[in-house]
Amino acid sequence: MKKTALKISIVFATCIFGAVIFNLHLFNTDKAEPLLTTSMPAPSAIKTASQNDTNVDIDSNRDTFEYFLSGLGEKDIEALKKNFAEFNEQQNYTVKIDEALFQQYIDYKAALFTLERTTSNGEISVNSQLSAIHQQLLEIQRQFFTPEQQQALFGEENQLRELALKQQELKHQAQSPVDYQQLWQDELNQLPPNLQESYRNASLLNRLELTKDMDAQSQFLIREELVGSEAAMRLTNLDQKRESFKQQIDEYLIKREQILLNTNNNQDDKRLAIQTLRELTFESDQYRRIQALENIHDQQVTIY
Repeated sequence: MKKTALKISIVFATCIFGAVIFNLHLFNTDKAEPLLTTSMPAPSAIKTASQNDTNVDIDSNRDTFEYFLSGLGEKDIEALKKNFAEFNEQQNYTVKIDEALFQQYIDYKAALFTLERTTSNGEISVNSQLSAIHQQLLEIQRQFFTPEQQQALFGEENQLRELALKQQELKHQAQSPVDYQQLWQDELNQLPPNLQESYRNASLLNRLELTKDMDAQSQFLIREELVGSEAAMRLTNLDQKRESFKQQIDEYLIKREQILLNTNNNQDDKRLAIQTLRELTFESDQYRRIQALENIHDQQVTIY
């Protein structure tokens, strides 16, 4: 179960259509409104080490499920279910979530591995392949959820996938680029306001994702055009911090591996050496996060 759990990704369906995950709160500009989420403090006892500096996301039932499942790799699925149950028990009865629904959600995510990916043989169009995957996703959802639950958990995501398919269909139907733009705008205008905003956010994120392999100057100029100067600068700073931290972690894990492989030291010596290395490399408020990353690294090495 652990190996399966480590691979489970709820963004599977979204990734098929090229959507990406970004911190929308960075885009606090005239060109893109921030996406607000709701969170709630929770005792550290019901969190994994890497979650200790975060609040439980209670924006929706699905967000809450995803929050607890993000601890996979640090704890096994039974421990995460216990964490969720303890958090849920502390909530007012008006906002408590049916614990059976959490199990259904876990089973659904595991079932995503049954999706059949059709490879193109020259006869099947990309749109046909995506449409087939979309239908499979809907069928798997129906296996685990009532229509009401399906709508609450996946309604917006499903509609956005349908919109992506419709967009491809219109591109083939349109007689000209101008004709396509008009047909597409007509389609967008039929959406409720919240879905129009969701689509604009997804479209913006995809366009930002396309800049990831560009040189720094080109990347900044396009980001500036999309989200404004201040947000573009914040994204640049965030990229630099992430890259610096990644390099720091990679170097640390290599040195840690050398300590573990040193046959001249006993286990106590190794633990002390790793602790010393950790303290020399990172700030104290990062220790829990680093230990969580160590655990994930070790489990991945064991699995693969």
